[in-house]
Amino acid sequence: MKKILYVLHSGMTGGTFHTTMDLMNNLNKTYDILVLGAESDSLRLYSFSNGNIKLIKKYSRNFKLRKSIEDTSTFVNKWSAKDFHNSWATYVYFEILTKYNVDIIHIMHLINHSFDLPQVADKLNIPVILSIHDFYFLCPFYTLLDENNHYCEAKCNQNNENCYLPWNILNDINSKKIIPKWRENVLNMFSFINYFIAPSEIIKKLFFSVYDDEKIINETNFKIIEHGRDFPKITKTYYELPSEGKKIKILCSANNLDIMKGANVIKNIKKYDIDNSIEFHFLGNCDENLSNYGITHGKYEREEFYDKIYEIKPSFIGIFSIWPESFCHTLTEAWSCHIPVIGSNVGVVKDRIIKNNGGWIVDINNSKNAYKSIMDISKNLDDYKKVVENLKTMHFKNIFEMVSEYVRIYDMVE
Repeated sequence: MKKILYVLHSGMTGGTFHTTMDLMNNLNKTYDILVLGAESDSLRLYSFSNGNIKLIKKYSRNFKLRKSIEDTSTFVNKWSAKDFHNSWATYVYFEILTKYNVDIIHIMHLINHSFDLPQVADKLNIPVILSIHDFYFLCPFYTLLDENNHYCEAKCNQNNENCYLPWNILNDINSKKIIPKWRENVLNMFSFINYFIAPSEIIKKLFFSVYDDEKIINETNFKIIEHGRDFPKITKTYYELPSEGKKIKILCSANNLDIMKGANVIKNIKKYDIDNSIEFHFLGNCDENLSNYGITHGKYEREEFYDKIYEIKPSFIGIFSIWPESFCHTLTEAWSCHIPVIGSNVGVVKDRIIKNNGGWIVDINNSKNAYKSIMDISKNLDDYKKVVENLKTMHFKNIFEMVSEYVRIYDMVE
């Protein structure tokens, strides 16, 4: 069997990891599978078999910086996004590719990695596929939110004021100052990629607007594969019709309901809700003050989603992300329950809602108008019912269909 190496960023959690797991679980009988994860202290190689990930080897980082702590000197490991190339990482990549006879590399993310892997693979004549799950390869601060938490459309202003910091591991760089060098190095790394894959057209449009070298990135080697999901057959009613005299129940669910996911938008909308007409429900980790603005239901596992939804029975799912999400699994999950969505007017949330007639969009930068829109939407039962009936007929790409599209690309590079 051919051997495929999946390359992931830090942590074995989150949407990118779940998508990778969906792929691996369905390819396990046709490919030998390895996984290379990147943590702050090491690169870690795993085997994958029958749904289980097993550590093969931990490669501890040996590039270190001296740091003074209370008049004593110690050595600490430090990865930095500005270190595009690293001889230690290059050595580790070379050892893994040669020792384990890797046939195909599929990069899911490169945070905590260097940019060396594709070039090492090229020298060994190993094809590389790169999936783009966010905007890291446009900007190391991968959300495209500026210093005012506004979507920048990948166009930097010139004030050199640092943008929204999505992760403290990136706190040693200024996003605007590094952008020219960043994109130069990304484009060079892209020259060693055989195929690019993204889950939505919005990513493709943004990348083509920034990288216009058609010899490197073009219509032929850039593919759109929407995420597939397997959903149970719906036999219950998971939503509650909005009705006069009852509070409007809006469920906001995410692994981490923070600023990026619209925590401040929710707070600002609620400030205009003087009559307390809206009852927000929060599913997942919450911004520390968000519990003051609605009812919290705690963390949940992917397989618990339907039980949680049935307990709450919201009229709407609210997706108020201020960054232009690349796909948004929450949107698909909401629609699989036949629940209309009230969503952001940016990014793929906006595009998918309009394209699929799956709900309504509101202006996340104008909380007063957003509140008024929600109140108007909840009063129009005819429109609400039309959206629900439309969702009942919607086809969702399943995991088998998604995997089949990936396999076609794997076949093309073998």
